[in-house]
Amino acid sequence: MSDATNSSDPVRPLNEADHRLVKEINEQWTREQALSELKGHLQIAIEVELATIPIYLYTYYSINRTPDSFPDSDISRFADKAGSTIMSVAVEEMLHMSLASNILYSLGQQPELYLKSPGPYPSNLPGHSKLGPDHKPLALPLSKLSLEQMWHFLEIEYPAKADAPPEGKNWQTIGQIYAYIRCIISSEHIKDSDFHQGREKHQIQPTNYSPNSIDTVYPERSFDKTCPEPAPAKNSAAAVASFSSQENSHAGPSALMTIDSCERALQAIQTIDAQGEGYGPSKFDDQTQQELSHYYKFLSLQSELAGYSESHERLPCEPKPPKAADRQYSPAELTNIVYDFPDNPVAASYPAGRSDVANVVSGLYQYMLIMTESIFLQDPKEQKVYFNKSLHRSMIWILDKIIQAMREVNLDGVTPSKSTRSLRLAPTFENINLGPRDQAFANLTNMCDQLDAKYGNEHWYTYDIQSYVKKVKSLPDVSKLWKKDSTGCDVKKYHGIPKFPANPPATINSDEARHACMGLNSCKNQGRTQDNNCAGQGYCSTALSYNFAKPEQPSISDHTCHVLNDCKGQGGCGLYGTGDEQNNPGANDCAVLGSCATPINAERFSTDGPNQGKSVWLRARKVFEEKTWPELRAKNKSLPEKPAPVPHHDLFKYGPTIEWIHDYSGEGMTACGASGMSGAGSCA
Repeated sequence: MSDATNSSDPVRPLNEADHRLVKEINEQWTREQALSELKGHLQIAIEVELATIPIYLYTYYSINRTPDSFPDSDISRFADKAGSTIMSVAVEEMLHMSLASNILYSLGQQPELYLKSPGPYPSNLPGHSKLGPDHKPLALPLSKLSLEQMWHFLEIEYPAKADAPPEGKNWQTIGQIYAYIRCIISSEHIKDSDFHQGREKHQIQPTNYSPNSIDTVYPERSFDKTCPEPAPAKNSAAAVASFSSQENSHAGPSALMTIDSCERALQAIQTIDAQGEGYGPSKFDDQTQQELSHYYKFLSLQSELAGYSESHERLPCEPKPPKAADRQYSPAELTNIVYDFPDNPVAASYPAGRSDVANVVSGLYQYMLIMTESIFLQDPKEQKVYFNKSLHRSMIWILDKIIQAMREVNLDGVTPSKSTRSLRLAPTFENINLGPRDQAFANLTNMCDQLDAKYGNEHWYTYDIQSYVKKVKSLPDVSKLWKKDSTGCDVKKYHGIPKFPANPPATINSDEARHACMGLNSCKNQGRTQDNNCAGQGYCSTALSYNFAKPEQPSISDHTCHVLNDCKGQGGCGLYGTGDEQNNPGANDCAVLGSCATPINAERFSTDGPNQGKSVWLRARKVFEEKTWPELRAKNKSLPEKPAPVPHHDLFKYGPTIEWIHDYSGEGMTACGASGMSGAGSCA
């Protein structure tokens, strides 16, 4: 491996078409439109990556990578090379899905994977134009390894022309939709702070990705498999090993990275784009030219199959196609290394028993998508352990092993033999609906139990499949992460942000002033969590409750009602008080003159004065912007003209919600009054 292993590829500059779109976005779009388009197309990109994975895995599992003649015959080594190549691409598609998910999550939106696979196959890709590169309807099948299936792989990874315009819909190459996303990020509307809405520690961490495994290795020549040699030996497997992927084919600090800025988001997109289509009009995916792009990996494999021609009209001129290999394998020869999988199977077309197994595998695949979504809901300290127990275990030790066992089962019930060929039991990767995410594990394990009860005495099932189906129950049950609170509130949108601390901080800096609520703090690190970046961006109130018994010792708790605030600027307002007091929340002059509970929950409305019937928090924020902010700027000239939005603006644009305080954080707050309309618990 070269010294460039840890190098980072630069982000390619925008082309002329990109610049035109950026100009249009700057001049004609609103910031809200830009954010909405960005989030929407990132979700589409996730679904595009997700759509490719079953297609690649299906063909991968159709290959017998180590037939009887392995590794001595050339066709056996080709089989292993084909398997290694396809798996390396599938792994990188999972990487791309993770990168797009991290970008979306950093913007404050939970990525959705469950039930988002295409169905049924053959299928187009989400957002793709109806026609493929050959001007025929794009219909990507689940199919075994063949010359034609390799063409379908090329359709997926087809490289965009250097001057191809970015496209948000009806795109012809995957690169065009990522160019569209790149242009939005490059516009004036998108700021680094937009990528702080989903906490970085909750994103899928770089430690969960490795470009190579034993499944992405193949031998360049024969080695002694009968009496294996130790790794350093000349005739060992290690001496002839070739790796399909390289560690340095990425932009940014690592292939899988967390996102906290526009630059990081653009680096992630660069990695996705170059690994798929190539770095510029090149067959390589980076400037070190150590790893081929997905497109050229598949094109190189296709060149080893009979019927390939470098002058085929469907191939682009750049990158230049390889010449036909000296040794090409015919369809008849492929029958020696390829299982006879049916094209585009559905479980309903399988015989009884076989259909049940296929449904369990599809259900397992869908649960793996739920477990992937659940990474963002995990305690960051436990993410690595969770990732290994859930995704690694389900892929390597359950899904992989069940499908390998399925390949040995004939669909017609006849025992497979070397002298006869018949269709084999293959996965269908259907969108099996396991119900709500908080019930999915129970429903999946119930499917496994029913399969076992029906066919637990039949040899085709008990010989190998059964033992791996039983392992499904060993996977983590993520139901609790998705359960709704008993109130019916769905709190998963808050996952990844700090919880509401039970009490305001007992001590503050000598130069700090306590404040009434989220977004009303006067300086950095003055929010309730004491980790905010700037004035006006604090998470919640730091106000204390007045202690009538010992006024010099305020109670370390929120104050719940009229006249209970401890100091100036700590009144919450909205429940009691004069119209003038209620029109100036958080602006009281002294202790016990505040007008009602802190923090100011988003549900609270003023009951008197000019703001009657309107949001108390929005009024408090306006007072802060119009009165407090100019005073702060007079003292600190470096502050911008207007304060930045509150943290997680999409969630807290009306202030801290009771869902966040109570249902998500498990804390309570009270706000006096007997009507039951304050949004918080009553102290009546």
